[in-house]
Amino acid sequence: MISIKRFPACTLDEITMAWNRGFEGYYFPITMTVETMMQRLGTEGYTSSLSVVAFADGEPVGLAASGVRTVGGKKIAWNGGTGVKTEYRRQGVGRKLMEATLDLYREEGVHLATLEAVSQNDKAIALYRQLGYEIKDRLLFWQHTEPFVGDPFGDLSAHPYRIRRGIPQEAAALSFYPELIPWQNQWQSLRDGEAIFAEDPAGEVVGYVLFRRTFDEEGKLASITLRQCACQPERSDREEIVRVLLGHAYAPLSAPCRRGTFNLPASEEWVLRVLEQAGFAPSGTEQVYMVRPMEA
Repeated sequence: MISIKRFPACTLDEITMAWNRGFEGYYFPITMTVETMMQRLGTEGYTSSLSVVAFADGEPVGLAASGVRTVGGKKIAWNGGTGVKTEYRRQGVGRKLMEATLDLYREEGVHLATLEAVSQNDKAIALYRQLGYEIKDRLLFWQHTEPFVGDPFGDLSAHPYRIRRGIPQEAAALSFYPELIPWQNQWQSLRDGEAIFAEDPAGEVVGYVLFRRTFDEEGKLASITLRQCACQPERSDREEIVRVLLGHAYAPLSAPCRRGTFNLPASEEWVLRVLEQAGFAPSGTEQVYMVRPMEA
């Protein structure tokens, strides 16, 4: 007998156990300790009242963790992880978790439900489609692991833009900030991230890039990961703006570190073109971005 409980009715140990059992043998390792689970719940913006655990005979055997944000006056929900213990898969547990989650979204007044799924996970994608989700875009993880040689993004000093650093929150006020983007790339998920803005001679922001840097135990640069890159859509110099922004975001270009993208929509052709010309290539990981309009 499968029972479904919301996170507040579960202990942190049960939630952690449900996560680890649900994602055992997953496409990439995401095992959690109680401490890292607690940290993830906070940093990823999960909403406990919208997240559920599946129990079988009193034991946690799966979960679906969700968050909700208001974007453009509408509530957008994100399913940030649905997993079922191996021996309980293909027994309808995943469907029960998803149906319970959608019911909670309705109670919350959610307008749009979103999620990401690994592209190779055909069974999960099929289930989500049966429940009303549709694929909106492909999400790419490209990488460049060696130091750059020369000027992969062109001469960063020969352009008419003023480059300044800021914080991700500033991007949200721009008219061309996209409303529908993967949850973990939204500015709310990048409070420890960085932002660079390009301004034209009149001082108007014409483009921005959001990214995150990590450092090793010695304080040396370990990685730079692109989360967003956007510019005014009507600009005829969009490619030049993108080149300049990416060149500054991935700097210093001669430094040895891992550079990449995270959940970059394949529809952002301008960004992908510049990255490909700079030597970036697919990492082998790809997801699909799925959305489901909720009933009024």
